[in-house]
Amino acid sequence: MPNKNITLFDFQKANDDVNLKKTWLKGEVIFKNIDTGEPILTVHNKVVIAGSQFVAQKVFDLDELVHLPTYNESLSLDNSSDPGAIPENTPKACLFCCGTQGCGPESSAVYPVQYTNRIKPAGDLVPFRYQLIQNDLPDDLREVYFGRKATSDRIAYYFKAFESEPKLYMQYVDSTPIDSTLYDSQNTSDAETYVEFTLRITKDDFRDYFRATSSINDAKINSISILTAWYTTSQGYKWYQNIIPLTQLNIPNEPLIDLTKGIDITYHIYF
Repeated sequence: MPNKNITLFDFQKANDDVNLKKTWLKGEVIFKNIDTGEPILTVHNKVVIAGSQFVAQKVFDLDELVHLPTYNESLSLDNSSDPGAIPENTPKACLFCCGTQGCGPESSAVYPVQYTNRIKPAGDLVPFRYQLIQNDLPDDLREVYFGRKATSDRIAYYFKAFESEPKLYMQYVDSTPIDSTLYDSQNTSDAETYVEFTLRITKDDFRDYFRATSSINDAKINSISILTAWYTTSQGYKWYQNIIPLTQLNIPNEPLIDLTKGIDITYHIYF
């Protein structure tokens, strides 16, 4: 009798607009007004191809199959290590960035995230801070903003650290926590495992870039990406290496013309 071949998939392959919630590495992202705490928007992310390779490498202890350009390489960031350098610490999700090409002129025209893409370094990625060369960030802010690129007259910081440390949650869908008695529990409800962390966009973020390059009237974001990296230490600062995207989401245009406006972002990634 010939051998029987069976192909198994551990998830249901579906379109992004179907079954979005709580599937493998899907994220729920909640935007809130910093001052009022009022929810502005709730959307779902997408893991991009660089992130898929990163996770597969970690889960199965595999070597990189395809070297995709890092942001360090594409942006020629200051103090970047050789792309083949051995990490000095564990690469992990630790930074985020924002872009302006995730939506058309109308806020209803949000573009789908392309799995084989990223927030493009040229013409899309927006630096959080855009300092005059003689007015670099103070030391305390150099612990928040990263991806430094100095030119003849400006210093750009393209990436920002998470506002809070990631925290793991395991619970039933009714929010009852799961503990070591799980396998003896009579609770038959669905359960979920996710990591929660927060991001913050302040009133000082992005504005200087738009003032310097076009107009404050153009200030907006409509795309956000979670990034993985590891770091070196030099000159008393951290320098993140091998910065690649894990996830990306596109949202309706979020204008930043209001100079007092800030946004808190609660990020859930489900496993």
